[in-house]
Amino acid sequence: MEHEFFLPKGDLPKMIWMNQFSKGLSTHGADLDVSDETIAATKADAEFYSRVMDYLISTQEYESSLVTYKNEMITSSSTVIADIPVFKGMATHVAVLPGIFDRTRVLVSILKKHNDLTPLMILDMGLEGKVIKHDFSKIVVNAKVTTRNAHPYLAWNHLGTDAVDISCDYDDSLGMIKVERITATHFIEPRLPAANLSALYKYKFRYVVNDQQVGEWSAIFEIVVKGI
Repeated sequence: MEHEFFLPKGDLPKMIWMNQFSKGLSTHGADLDVSDETIAATKADAEFYSRVMDYLISTQEYESSLVTYKNEMITSSSTVIADIPVFKGMATHVAVLPGIFDRTRVLVSILKKHNDLTPLMILDMGLEGKVIKHDFSKIVVNAKVTTRNAHPYLAWNHLGTDAVDISCDYDDSLGMIKVERITATHFIEPRLPAANLSALYKYKFRYVVNDQQVGEWSAIFEIVVKGI
């Protein structure tokens, strides 16, 4: 399955993720050879970022209440004198160095390569984003067909699929035949015409998901191939 980037977009989603990551790291960090100092530093990063976000939200809420108060002062017919809203400042805190998510990305990259990382750890720490859902009903392979050392070289992007089926007409009167199911994103054609002869190879492609062809067959890609 293909996943989105683990770190979400937006300030609030980042805050929620950072708190999840810090909590998960506190639980599993020792099993993944993460030092106590790094676990503590990550917790401090998460707490300070949450504190900054809380302060930002409080500031926005105060600004909104102040605008409301100002408008009432202009238009209200009330005979009661209302006090101006009081802003609650930022509570006592311990600041951290800038670059919170830069160092977090580095740490996540290290964790993902650890041999003892389990699916439960991945889930607890939020190391994978949401599963990307694709609509494969009309997907079509857009291949690039060139030559390398006289052999046809075929390349494409997977676009979330599992493999590609390749068929080819080798200009031998047998018509289009299945060549290979490829899980990589390229294929080097081993078959060449006889020495000193040329042939017009015609390829077509179709994506595969869960061992089933999806989408539509591609257009025909032609290339002249010379025997060596």
